[in-house]
Amino acid sequence: MKSLVTYLFACAIWTAVAQAADAEVTTDEVSGADTTVFETPESIAELRERVQRNEEMLLNRNPKLQWSGYVDVGFFAPQGDGSGYVQDFSNRYGNFGWVFLGDILAPAVNSRGEVADLGNAPGTDRFDSINSRGAPGFIVNELNLRMRAAMTPTAIITASLNITPRTGNDFRLGDVMDLDIAQVEWLPTQSQRTSLFVGKTDSVLGIEYRNRKSHQRFGVTPSLIARYTTNPAVGVKARTKFGASDWLVVAMALTNGSNTWEQFHFYDEVDSNAAKTGSARVSARLPFGVELGLSGSYGAPDRSPSSKGTAYFAGADVQADLGRLLVRAEFLKGKMDGRAADDVYDLDLKGGGYLELDWLINATFGAYGRGEYRSARVWLGDERLYATKSWRATAGVRMTLSEGSALKAEYLRNGEYGGLPAVRNDVFTSSLVLSF
Repeated sequence: MKSLVTYLFACAIWTAVAQAADAEVTTDEVSGADTTVFETPESIAELRERVQRNEEMLLNRNPKLQWSGYVDVGFFAPQGDGSGYVQDFSNRYGNFGWVFLGDILAPAVNSRGEVADLGNAPGTDRFDSINSRGAPGFIVNELNLRMRAAMTPTAIITASLNITPRTGNDFRLGDVMDLDIAQVEWLPTQSQRTSLFVGKTDSVLGIEYRNRKSHQRFGVTPSLIARYTTNPAVGVKARTKFGASDWLVVAMALTNGSNTWEQFHFYDEVDSNAAKTGSARVSARLPFGVELGLSGSYGAPDRSPSSKGTAYFAGADVQADLGRLLVRAEFLKGKMDGRAADDVYDLDLKGGGYLELDWLINATFGAYGRGEYRSARVWLGDERLYATKSWRATAGVRMTLSEGSALKAEYLRNGEYGGLPAVRNDVFTSSLVLSF
């Protein structure tokens, strides 16, 4: 990580030096010239040509860097102890050592999907990044730094770094840095409608990955199924567009693991087995701003040292841009084979989905709502089981303060169905996003 920060800092210095050199060359050319240079139009044209050659030489010699990012701060107030599950002692779910009912990631407080509290589940040692114990509080959700370097007109480097200040313990700092994106994009065709990516790239599953970051998201929190589809993965990706107005888009990727969240039970940054995960999405743009998509992935189970077993996700999505109203919906199901001896969890996602409406009332105010559900079982041999049949209703408002700044507030009403006991895990949360 230190080497990455050093590289980005060096690139910034190099850019500043190049800009200074550019200014110096231009000034010297003008101030050092004899006044007779300006006597004829031919001389003026010659001078301009010389200056342009110098500028092109510098631009071709050095990468063209663009820096951007945002700060996301907020306030949240959870219900209960801040966790999203309760322990079950009834033995009605089979011969498991521990059984937990509810959704461990339901009481989310920010766009990262961090929860108010991970609870005190026995038999496990987890890094609880917020660990509010049910108390309300202020939080710096994220500082994001993004870099874009155009090495050539057809080769682009993109990087995104997240910094999250958190409470440490046992003489350890809790602050975390994670490299969100680190990719090279190559545009091999003259039309530039085909892109090839190498590195840590965005997902191709569903549509929610497009607005997973807080400066892109209309609201604050992600959906209940975002944990399976939105995380970037390391590998190669290709995307191409066909037809008038790019009405058909095909994207494919081959990565170390799935696009599940790194903080969840699954995900491999560096793969533990030889088999890779293939994923793809096909989407069509229809009249009236409607986009339909089908996507899926298939590979070996995440974190498994063996290539045996399967892990897959399959889903469908639709989005309609109706001017001031944006409607999106998504459905997903999946399965992952685990192995208790290797500490690899099983997953049976029987189904999950959401319907979201984002309404831009005027240039300043907006409102949104989302209804969703998730039915899943996650277990580790006969040691522990997480059984979930949950629903959520989210309502929120947003205000655009100025260009690049927005204030958002929302309430998450979490509930259970199918005979599961109710868990007190509703959340109020807010977010102030300042982009630069």
